[in-house]
Order: sequence, then C-alpha cells, then structure tokens
Amino acid sequence: MDISLPPDVRERGIMNFARAWTHAVVAASCPGTSAGSLATSLRGLSSRLVETLLGQPFAASSADEVGAALADLTHGAGDALAATIEVCGRGLPAAFDLRPDEDLRGRLAAVQGALARGFTQAARERICAEQDAIYRAAHKADHDRLRILFSSSAVGIVVANAEGRILDTNVAFRDMVGREYPWQVLGRPLSDFIVPGDAERVGESLAGQRRAGPAGSPVLNGELRLVDAAGGSIQAELTTSCQFENDRCTLQLSMILDVTDRHRLQEELRYRARHDPLTGLPNRTVLEERAAELMRAGPERRLGLCVIDLDGFRAVNESLGHAVGDQLLVAVAERLRRLLRAGQELVQLGGDEFVILLADTAGIEDVIAVARVVLAALTEAVRVGEHALPVGASLGLVERAAAEGDVADLLCAADITLYQAKEASRGKWMEFDAAHHDRRVRGHRLSMMLPAAVREDQFVVEFQPIVDLQGWPGAGEAEMVGAEALVRWRNPGVGWLTPDEFIALAEGTGQIVPLGRRVLELACEQAARWRELRPDRVPYVSVNLTVRQAREPGLVDQVRQTLADTGLPPELLQLELTESALLGPAGESTQALIDLAAMGVRIAIDDFGTGYSNLAYLPRLPVDTLKLAGPFVERLNADQQDGGGSQVGALVDSMVALAKGQRLKVTAEGVETAMQAEWLRRAGCDSAQGYLFDRPLRDDQIIRRLCAPEPGSGRGMAQVSLLG
Repeated sequence: MDISLPPDVRERGIMNFARAWTHAVVAASCPGTSAGSLATSLRGLSSRLVETLLGQPFAASSADEVGAALADLTHGAGDALAATIEVCGRGLPAAFDLRPDEDLRGRLAAVQGALARGFTQAARERICAEQDAIYRAAHKADHDRLRILFSSSAVGIVVANAEGRILDTNVAFRDMVGREYPWQVLGRPLSDFIVPGDAERVGESLAGQRRAGPAGSPVLNGELRLVDAAGGSIQAELTTSCQFENDRCTLQLSMILDVTDRHRLQEELRYRARHDPLTGLPNRTVLEERAAELMRAGPERRLGLCVIDLDGFRAVNESLGHAVGDQLLVAVAERLRRLLRAGQELVQLGGDEFVILLADTAGIEDVIAVARVVLAALTEAVRVGEHALPVGASLGLVERAAAEGDVADLLCAADITLYQAKEASRGKWMEFDAAHHDRRVRGHRLSMMLPAAVREDQFVVEFQPIVDLQGWPGAGEAEMVGAEALVRWRNPGVGWLTPDEFIALAEGTGQIVPLGRRVLELACEQAARWRELRPDRVPYVSVNLTVRQAREPGLVDQVRQTLADTGLPPELLQLELTESALLGPAGESTQALIDLAAMGVRIAIDDFGTGYSNLAYLPRLPVDTLKLAGPFVERLNADQQDGGGSQVGALVDSMVALAKGQRLKVTAEGVETAMQAEWLRRAGCDSAQGYLFDRPLRDDQIIRRLCAPEPGSGRGMAQVSLLG
C-alpha cells in the first residue's frame, strides 16, 4: 500500500489531523506546555505519523519515537495517550478521506500499538529519573527539594524502611489506593494495598531485594494490581530500588505508575487487531489460531471449513454506495451468527467473505449440512432503508483430519475451492477435491517450467505407424504408409510427459508458438532423413497446429523457411488442424492456410466429427484429408456388444461416404481391434492407426521398419501430432 497524494492535499490533511490531535490532548490532560507550543510540536509529530502510516515499505516502529515525544510533552499523562490512540483511529483516515480497508486498518492498529509502546517506555524512563532525583535529594539532606518532588510528582511514591514498612508516601499514591490521610498507610507494608492475588508475589520480591545487598540488588520492575479502600482495583507498574549503608538496606523507594488506561488501550488494540470493526466478528488471525488449536488437540480429530462469499456485493457498493454495502454486511453477519451451533465459530476474513469453522466433524456431510442452512438463510432479501437487496453466496467446503497438513494448507484449500465454486456457478457450494487441486498445482509448476524447457530443447517425438487399411490382409503386419509422431517432454525433474499433460498449458502461456515451431523442425528433419533412406517409399509428415498457431502471423514464412532448411519438398508436408482452427471468425478458411495449400502443403482436418462437422464448408476449404475421431472408432465395438445393431457403424459409413464424395482421403484413429479395422476397411477408410498395428516407436525403430521389406509398394505418410 503506497498512497500517492498531491502535496497540497497531503499538507492540508496533516494540518487537519494536527488540529484534531491538539484539541483531544488538551481536553484530556494538562500538558506541560502552552497550547500554542503543543500545537506546533504535534504538527511535526503529525507529519511523521502520516509518513509512517502511508509509507512504503511500511514500518510501524518509527511511531515509537512519536509516542516517546508525546510522553515528554504531556509528562506521561495516561489520558493524553488514550486521547491520541482514539484520534488516530478516527482522525487519520478522515483527514485524507481514506476508506479504511483491511490493509489500512492493520496499519492503523500497528501504528497505535507502536505509539503506546514508545509512550510507555518514555514514561518508565521518566519514573527512573524521578527516582534518582529523590535519592540525590535525600542523600544531600535537601529536604525542601525532596518535599517538592514528593508533592509535585504525578507518579505514586512510597518510601519504606529496612523491614518494608511504609515511612512516607505522596498524595498520588494515596489517591491510587483511596486513602486520604498519611496515617492510613504509614507503618504498613506495601503488600497491604495490593490485590491478594499479587500481594504475596510482590512482597517476596521486595523482601528479596532488601536482603540481596548492593551488589545483588537490581532495580525491580513489574506490574501489579492495587486495591483501594472500596475494593476497586487499578493496574499499576512498579519500579523499586534500595539505598544501602554498610551493605544494609536503609530505605526502599518504590515508584508506582497508574497504567490502567494503557491496559485498556492495549486490550482495545488487541481486540481491533482480531475483529472486524464493522461487524465485530473475529478475523483471519482468530481463525488461524483456533484452527491451529484444534489441530494440536490430536491428529485423529477432524475439522471443517465452510467459506462464504456473497454474490453481487461489489455491485451493491458501486450502485448504492459503501454505506448501504456496510449495512448489508452487518445484516448478513447477524443472520449467520444465528445459525451457529455448538462447536462452530463464525469468522469474517474481510469484506464480504465469511467462514464457519466446525470442530470435531465426522465427514464432509457435516459441512454440507451447514452449507445448506447458510444458503437457505440467505435466500430472503435484506432490507436496507428503502432497498430490498437480494443476497446470494458461493461456498467452498473443506473437511479433513487434523493430521492432514497445517493451517496454511487448510486455508489454501478453502480459498481454492471457493474460487472454483464462483467460477462454476453462483448460489452453489463446491467440495474440496484433493486430486483436482494436485493437478492444478502440478499444472502451475509445469507452466513455470515450459519457457526453459523450450529454450533447452527438452522435447522429442515418437512415431506410431499408420498402415494401408485397404491393403491390410486381415492378419499379420500391414504395410506402413506413414507414422504419427507424438511429442514428448523429457522433463529432468518430473520425467517423461505426454501431450495431454502440457499442450493446454503451452496454449495458455503462449509457449505453444515456439514449441510448435520446434516440433515442425524436428518432424521435417526426420522426414527428410527417411526420404534419403527410402526415396521409393517416402512418408508424408503431418504437423498438428493449434488454433493459436494457425492464426500466428508469419506462419507461411515459418513453414517455407523450415522446408528450405531441411530440404523437405512441400508436397511431403501435411498440416493437421481441427475445424475451429481451419475456419476464421466469418466461417471462411484463413488466408494463411490458402497460401500454404497453394505452396503444395497438404491440409487435414483432425478429430473430424467432434467439432462443427458442417460438411457444407468442405468445398470451400483447402483440405486433402479427414481424420475420423477416435471416439467413433472406439464406439464401434461397444455398439456391437450392446446389441445396438449398427447405429455408430452407419454414422461412420455416412461420414466416410460424404468425405469420399468430396474427393478426400480418410484416416481412422485409435483402431485397437480387428473388428474395428474390418468395419472401417469396408466403409472405405484409406488408412488407420492404433495399438492393433503398433505402439509409438523411436525414430531408429521407424527407420528399421522403413528399411525392412514390406508387402506392396506406394508412398507413405508420416504424421506429427502435438496433441497426441
């Protein structure tokens, strides 16, 4: 957070805050300086506070010095500190017309805490200085000065003898303990005026200090609770030291500061740091503490989270204003409070996001039950003034054993599930899916690795033979007329990855363009080697292009340059695209594909039947081949086994016949059984590939197969697929 304000706006805000601060301090205490001098001093301190609050990087510790300076200006008056804390919380954002969001509220709380810390330390040092002055006056027998110190100090002073009995006190101490006259306290131990729960501890410490002697008698510092005559108590800070003569304690001097206001402020600050200022609900800090506490209670215990995010809340703020939005949040928080049962705790993470923490759950069903109740409670509109505001929410649900990760893992799972719920649909809940989350994490890691993988050439191709289906003898090895090359990622840290694990990631990150360029180069290089080995039987090479690659400027030049570099003739290259990649926004073939076809490069439609499948486009496309989608081939077996006659078979027959009517070749993918192959052969498919004929092979294995005698003759086709 770094709020840049025009100089005049910043200066005006500082002046406004300084005036409010001066008024608050003067009204709350009696500062030891004139109002004019105080205003000047607070003007400088205001500028330092603003720099601390709005600066980047944020460092609240610089407000310690401001607190110390305030203590000097006000002689350590607790009322001045209380007024300062209050005016900071309200006045600093108001002076600059800032809306206190979660970040700003956190900064304000930290600045207020630093102010209190610096003020307290300075007040403690003032006490020690006064204590030293009293000792010096007593040592010099300067009774007049000693009496002035006693009577003027706002700090309670108690002088005790070697037995710990009170010899003298000032009015400030007697006011603290509610005794009007000296005789009411003289001769009694200080512990008589301390709350019983603290009296024994403090009495033993004071006695130990008197016995220790000058070498081992440090100054004692600590907090205690004083009790007054009416039974009331105040929080106080005690600083005690001894005066020794001939190694014997002769006087024990205690300085007592009333820190009740400071404690009250600290509790208020702690509350603010742990609760939402608008709804009063506990915040993320409390959620983390409570979840950690449940997890520490035993690994066998279970807990759940129901994360609630209001739908359309931003629209309310933007259309009706933040005041209406705030009232809506208060009303929703109250509805959710009423739903809580034993073992459940409601937390507000910030803004319009709430969480119900469930202890000792028996399974995800417990969290789902809460989700149903929450959605039901939010169906009724909330009335704010003249507005009836509809309320809806998306929910993310997590339930797990305490032993399954830490608090950070739990909250991360809840946040991810909530985002998925909002993406899917509104007004619904979604359960955390660990497997889905692991896939997303793995996908993110692979996305980060992709640029380096492309630079370091970690990708290779393997080839799956394509056979002449019409010349297939029905048994034994069919003639190989091509090979489909499947790109693999040889990831040093993960291992071998198949296309379905990284192609979509490459599309999303833009790495598909350089990756596709490299695969094109590898495919053409290998096809050129095959041509040299068997010029009488040269496979085509077909490179699969994604939509993004097909629309990439310079595609034609890239293909032309690759063919020139590798020496592969254009007629031996086939580019394979889906229907969506083939067709432009107006349903026409892109100019790049028309230019490539004119160059002599063959064009094929991949996964035919799963896209638009609008055969009316075919006459207008520069297409040579259709590849029949694998799901149709796979269904041929199931169609027969289910007794469904030839429904899928008839559809396959129709698609092949229509393709043939357009003078297109047909290749079938995913052929795994002889029955499938025979049906496709009778239907008129020219070629086929699949595990029935062979699995993917290395380049050297393809070369051996090309060089081996094969039945028949003819030209072959090698096909390279990015999508596998």
